[in-house]
Amino acid sequence: MIGAGNSLIIFPEGRRTVGDALAGFQPGAAMIAARLEVPVVPVRLRGLDRVWGEGQRMARPGRVEVRFGAHLRLRGGDYAALAAQLEAAVKAL
Repeated sequence: MIGAGNSLIIFPEGRRTVGDALAGFQPGAAMIAARLEVPVVPVRLRGLDRVWGEGQRMARPGRVEVRFGAHLRLRGGDYAALAAQLEAAVKAL
């Protein structure tokens, strides 16, 4: 998929959160990016819980703020540290 030029979206928290707080990032997204040597674009979504809350089957009308950061190259085998680096980049948005 990625090799064919497609993008992949991963939510590294592993679940949706309520409000603007972020849950701790799981290392899986960082591991995938580091192993495949692909860039990661940090994205911050605010208000998604008001539009598409946990347990809802369909989104409802509303506003979601989307912020994009500069792409990162995650390198190394300490996936927890790389996840923390990614989390810091998202929190800064």
